[in-house]
Amino acid sequence: MQIFQRQEIQALEQAGEKTGISFSAMMEQAGQALAWEAEKRLGNLQGRPIALLCGAGNNGGDGFVCARALAEKGAVCTVLLVQGEPKAPLSRSAFLEMPEAVSCLCAEHQPRESELALATACCVIDCVFGFGFRGDLEGDAARFLALANTHDCLRLAADLPSGVECDTGRASRNTFQAHVTVAFTGKKPAHCSYPGKAFCGETVTASVGIPPALAHRAETAFFQPDSGFFQEALPSVSAQANKGDLGRLLLVCGSYGMTGACIMAARGALRCGVGLLHIAIDARAYPILALAVPEAVFTVLDFSASGWEEKLEAALESCSACAIGSGLGESAGLLCPLVFSHFIQGDKPLLLDAEALNFCARHPGAPKKIAAPLVVTPHPGEMARLLGTSIPQVQVDRLTAALGFAQETGAVTVLKGAATVTAEKGGRAAINPTGNWGMAKGGSGDVLAGSIGAFLAQGIPPFQSAVLGVYLHGLAGDLCAERFTPRAMLPTDLPDMLPEAWKVLFPL
Repeated sequence: MQIFQRQEIQALEQAGEKTGISFSAMMEQAGQALAWEAEKRLGNLQGRPIALLCGAGNNGGDGFVCARALAEKGAVCTVLLVQGEPKAPLSRSAFLEMPEAVSCLCAEHQPRESELALATACCVIDCVFGFGFRGDLEGDAARFLALANTHDCLRLAADLPSGVECDTGRASRNTFQAHVTVAFTGKKPAHCSYPGKAFCGETVTASVGIPPALAHRAETAFFQPDSGFFQEALPSVSAQANKGDLGRLLLVCGSYGMTGACIMAARGALRCGVGLLHIAIDARAYPILALAVPEAVFTVLDFSASGWEEKLEAALESCSACAIGSGLGESAGLLCPLVFSHFIQGDKPLLLDAEALNFCARHPGAPKKIAAPLVVTPHPGEMARLLGTSIPQVQVDRLTAALGFAQETGAVTVLKGAATVTAEKGGRAAINPTGNWGMAKGGSGDVLAGSIGAFLAQGIPPFQSAVLGVYLHGLAGDLCAERFTPRAMLPTDLPDMLPEAWKVLFPL
């Protein structure tokens, strides 16, 4: 599904105008859509008090149209002007077309009356800012949006909750907390990515008159993957395929005392269809791995004896993709330099997770030296270390963090967490819609690393591999939550639920 950034939606609206859909007609349909959604949620509107917080721009114009439509259905509407009278010409016209039945209060000059209207409303509709908002809320707009959040009533937002930045999802203090957000034409990044997503409540989309075919043809840098993405990205498999045709993944992971991470990565890879799984493992951990993953072949590394480097190099030569880091522990300092040097050139893909990412944080610039296709899968803490910043700074603008690292290093960057972001150099990003908080447990990321590694080994391009792995991993998590509840589900449940996830995507 397309996700429209601010400039993309503006270009689409301009294209729509050229087809004969005027901006005033778009405003009329937006306001009517808001009114329809309010009626849908509230039922009979006769005599129901509704407050509309309206700004001075075109988002306020949507509110004026909405107030008129609601008044025509019998609602008792009060418009609160939190930025004074409208300044945009279209908004001004809509303001003048409101019937006398709609009360209008200026928040600056009639604060008590405005507060009373807000406090007694059964529904508050936020039409202060639209997708053009940036920075921080201030003045009467901030005060009345904060007041609205304290009232126990239905809260609707027009296009985006005021205080949320469209393209980043960043949210200002006092951002409107909507129960329902009506997204005009299509979803924006802030509807899908945290922290903005948390303020949107349920997001529904509404047409403002732009022809669907025109919107469908629009090029967008961001998208939400769905089952259709699998149909396009997964190559067909011949009925005569053998294990060599389905790729050979080398996992350089696990260590003495941390074998579980390797087992979960291995099971994730096997459940995603890799033809041959090869694991390079510390000799002390080998007996556990050999029993836990009988499908794999092993290169056993005895770091106390000579020749282990040559054995690892031979394993790297034979693989079609490599994933390194899960549960690597202290051996990362030994193994990462050797693996990285193998991928300084060539076209075989490499995935870095966990301790491999921490190694990169200790050795800034290491990812830039890898010329081979590269995928990194940091959680917010690892991302903060890679960027030399803090977790809160990463989380306040996850899209920028992922896109920035991808641009700087050339790596496909998977910033894990709620609504995982997968970004690549050039600005393309996928915001994942699957998954739940039950996956926030140590080990879930290891399953993901193995899953993405399996797709890489099968020759699927890095960005597509990452998007596929993240979506499927989250879908398996959702199925686990249904069966076990989010609190009780375990990371080790995820590989066993991957077959069910595949059946959802490709019903038999």
